[in-house]
Amino acid sequence: MRKIIHVDMDCFFAAVEMRDNPALRDIPIAIGGSRERRG
Repeated sequence: MRKIIHVDMDCFFAAVEMRDNPALRDIPIAIGGSRERRG
């Protein structure tokens, strides 16, 4: 049986980056990943 799990973390990774680097708080940001690690 195949199981699919979907987790919705709105802005989670961006929020973590802004917490670690407050200079990012007032500018638009996008967080991405490496092409080799995508499914």
